[in-house]
Amino acid sequence: MQLKQIMQKKVVTVSPDTTIRETAKKMKDYRVGYLLVTNGESIKGCITDRDLVIWLASGKDPDGTRIDGIMQSSVITATPETDVFDASKLMARKKVRRLPVVENNKLIGLVSVSDLASVIEEEVDNFLHVEEAYQI
Repeated sequence: MQLKQIMQKKVVTVSPDTTIRETAKKMKDYRVGYLLVTNGESIKGCITDRDLVIWLASGKDPDGTRIDGIMQSSVITATPETDVFDASKLMARKKVRRLPVVENNKLIGLVSVSDLASVIEEEVDNFLHVEEAYQI
């Protein structure tokens, strides 16, 4: 199974000039803990709720700082054709919980650890049922 079959196609994003406060509000409004920072369809970085909490604890002004000043600029991505098992190995190796899906350098989706866990569990169950059928 490929990522294009399971990816979330509606991805919540912010632009690089978004303030910390606006970013936090967007996370709250959309009930997400991760946002991609994009310029159009091109990924510039990402930010997690944990990143925001750590930054806010420093006591700096959330209205005077843009998200591109604190975002993680290195983002691990995959293609729509990436196999779910390969994606899970990549995520484990890179220690990331979310994997943006890009095609021709354009953001087209997002896959999370929980998305992959559900699919992999289903694939393993299917395999076990097939194996049981052959043992009869």
